[in-house]
Amino acid sequence: MRALLPEPADDVNLHQWYARDWVERGGIRVNMITSIDGAAAAKGLSEGLQTPGDNHVFAALRDLADVVLAGSGTVRAEGYAPIELGERRTELRRQYGLRPALPTAVATRSMHLDPSSALFAEAHSDARPIVLTTESADPAARAAFEPIADVIVCGERDLDIGQIRRALADRGLTRVLCEGGPTLFSQVAAAGEADEVCLTVAPLLVGPGAARIVAGNGWTAGPRRLTLDGLLEEDGGLFLRLVAASG
Repeated sequence: MRALLPEPADDVNLHQWYARDWVERGGIRVNMITSIDGAAAAKGLSEGLQTPGDNHVFAALRDLADVVLAGSGTVRAEGYAPIELGERRTELRRQYGLRPALPTAVATRSMHLDPSSALFAEAHSDARPIVLTTESADPAARAAFEPIADVIVCGERDLDIGQIRRALADRGLTRVLCEGGPTLFSQVAAAGEADEVCLTVAPLLVGPGAARIVAGNGWTAGPRRLTLDGLLEEDGGLFLRLVAASG
């Protein structure tokens, strides 16, 4: 075993670092956070694990995305609202060739969503929310969201991640930032659709009982191999950039 850590570099430009091999290629990039002992949240929310560095990475990843993808459970728990970028971040997106607005796509098998929540009720016309659901979802619930969101069927009884990728790409949304939660991350990874994982390891011990960053049914195809592409550190927090291994 050899130590291959490079010389430390200060003042890393996060946008340049995360744009490399991403802006032109695109794909599905997953952003997750975990404690040292593997917890996906503290006191039920990922916010309990976040550090200032993680918040900076979180914003940079959004700045470099065409669309934010999240599961309905995460949208409810974290109180998602329309993404407001501001003038500086909008100009930065233009420099990278991205659209000014950043819409949110919600993956939900059951359509258990609240149309009066801020994400839908306060959405801007240039960042209309997208609801990705299944044929088996309640038709009345789907119809209730059609005036306020683009409702797209991606699977019969379960969400088909490949169909989700294609549906978003058909709308020109090829740089997909998946913010989880654990169930959606598991589905994306199990389907072999996670092109990149940006993982924050927070310098915290949460203790037993907390959920992991993957949840749901087991994988029948075995482990998914990733390759470490880069590593940042700030105040004890580690920020890993991992890409899907070829072959």
